[in-house]
Amino acid sequence: MDSRPPSLSPVAAQPPVAPPAPVGHRPVDEKPEISAILVHSVAFDRVGFLVQFLNLKHCHHAVLLECLPDSGRTQDEQARVTMFRHAADRGTLVQFVDIGSGYPGQRQPNVTTILTPRQPPTRLCCVLDYECPAASAVLEEVSRYRFMNNTFSWLLLPRDLSRSSPLTVQRMLWNVSGIQLNSDLITIEWRNQESREINLFDIHSKGRHLCKDIYRTLYGWWRPGQAIEPIAGYSSYRVRQDFNFLQLRGVTVIDRRNVTYDWVDRLLSEPGLTEGITAFVKYHYALLVVLRDFHNFTIKFRPTRGWAGRLRRSGYRLGLLGVVQRHETDVAATGIIMRLSRQPELDSIHYSWAFETGFVYKITPDIGSKSEGNGFVAPFSLSVWLAFVMSLGLAMLVLKYLPRASAHLGLGPPPPPETYLLDVVSCVAQQGVAQVSRFVSSRVAILVLLVGNLVLYNYYTSTVISGLLSVQMIGPETIPQVIDSSLKVSLTDTGYHRIMLREQTLPYSTELYERKARPARSPATELPLFTDVDHAVPFLRRGGHALHCELTEVYPALANQFTANEICELRTVEGLFGYDIRVMAFVLPKHSMYSELFKTTLMRAQETGIVKRIYRIHKTTKPICQGSATVYSVELSEVSLAFIILGVGIALSGLIYLAEKRDSIRAESIEGRRSLLVMKMTSWCDYHPSSPPPPSPLHA
Repeated sequence: MDSRPPSLSPVAAQPPVAPPAPVGHRPVDEKPEISAILVHSVAFDRVGFLVQFLNLKHCHHAVLLECLPDSGRTQDEQARVTMFRHAADRGTLVQFVDIGSGYPGQRQPNVTTILTPRQPPTRLCCVLDYECPAASAVLEEVSRYRFMNNTFSWLLLPRDLSRSSPLTVQRMLWNVSGIQLNSDLITIEWRNQESREINLFDIHSKGRHLCKDIYRTLYGWWRPGQAIEPIAGYSSYRVRQDFNFLQLRGVTVIDRRNVTYDWVDRLLSEPGLTEGITAFVKYHYALLVVLRDFHNFTIKFRPTRGWAGRLRRSGYRLGLLGVVQRHETDVAATGIIMRLSRQPELDSIHYSWAFETGFVYKITPDIGSKSEGNGFVAPFSLSVWLAFVMSLGLAMLVLKYLPRASAHLGLGPPPPPETYLLDVVSCVAQQGVAQVSRFVSSRVAILVLLVGNLVLYNYYTSTVISGLLSVQMIGPETIPQVIDSSLKVSLTDTGYHRIMLREQTLPYSTELYERKARPARSPATELPLFTDVDHAVPFLRRGGHALHCELTEVYPALANQFTANEICELRTVEGLFGYDIRVMAFVLPKHSMYSELFKTTLMRAQETGIVKRIYRIHKTTKPICQGSATVYSVELSEVSLAFIILGVGIALSGLIYLAEKRDSIRAESIEGRRSLLVMKMTSWCDYHPSSPPPPSPLHA
């Protein structure tokens, strides 16, 4: 930094706001006024000006850092009493701190003790006598602890303005590194010594850490006995909004190798997905572009491979958060999940991006079902089935005993006893009857049974058809169901997915790793564990695969490659990060000088709709189902009862056949033995006509 004393910069003294002029530079054709550096004998009402300054800044607590000279101590004590009286009238707490030549001494507190609030946060005003020998040491310590920000209102006020030179304060400011863009720092100079009018100047810097100049702007003026008059329409936001092509330090996350700073802008500005760059990184870069264009600055980016991390032994912070925490950057082109542990390390200036992750897959008959339970009995409730069975039983009784009653009345012989069972089965199957009974009562009963079964059959078939056409197929709807299903789960190749599987701190992450990530996969037919969206979409279209990703990244590819009916078959499940904070924060380093300025700009951009437009560009929603009704094939599990009934019937028929076969074989055996015996008896009688026949073995 240049150690040469700065010259007096020209400042307009008229009501219009003059453009900020650097403290350390002066046009060649202008020279400092002689009257500004001469010693005058005009008295300066220091106490009156201090009272008006405290009223202007609405201070609740004031700290006066000054040194008491050996001569005139009684006069200074009287001034302090007057100051205490005026401060008590307006409820302001005033604290006098003596900074002698030996500051900081054993009996003198340091600035951390003085400026750290012990009460609820209030407006704190600090007045420093820059002619004290220890003033430079105080300003250096204030710069080290970043106390020269908009939380404190600073005033550099000499004890006797008539004997002070403007060059003194300018030399001191040039060596102060803590002056920031958001500094509330006021200096004064004579405007008219004869009328004792004072000019007030607002001091700021675009970045002393970037070796930039210090600027001052006319803030207002003061006349003895009156209040301080700021310039009409003065706004520190408008005065400081132009950075004049200042180059800020930036950091972002690009998970790719060998990416240099000159590639960052080109990669982040590419439309659509880019390898190694997430959707929310591009969105926050777009917001940063709005800030860059409005405030007229440039950015030199420093790419990192990840967001967070630590070395195990030393605890050294890695990734983007480590760069931001160490104040090695001015802006960060990414979003961060703002947990409570990160609030002491980061400043958040904007919240808008909803971080929504989930599993996306295509429903197929082998992983979904249209109803709960067995589909064969689903069209009718249990009460309907019970009524149907009872009606069939009643019909069988009527058809069995009605013909017998008619026969007793002399209307004719009854039909065979097994005819009624065949008639009931024929009516249920809508096949009619084999023989029409000659009894009118039986024919009426059969007709009523046939019509009733016809109505029930139409209800059953219409319910099945409407269910196949209208009811959506139900697939896995929760993370445990996804883990238990036959879906092959893959994840997008991003840093937070790899850390999630490695640390396994999220709910269900351990089960997902053990059951879905560890099993070996075939590279030819299966999707790898970590993949990209373009490679995963063909597998998703084929079915049997699920991709865990930020949903807005996969929606455009699905809309381009899926048909209208296939889009209707897409299903999503809440992701593993659904239990965390969902809205991401646009962050800056803690106590950054640009926080308030950028926050105001983004708030105005949000009010005018710019943020909403950028959000719609980068936040793609799920494609709308515009296809026709899809007929899903019926699975075996849904009609298993029908096949069970068929199997039981076939098995029962087989058993009956075997029983009948056994009885038939036994009857044939007995009949054969009886025929053989008759033949033997006949032949015995032919050869021995006078002898009695031998005893029959059948009687034995």
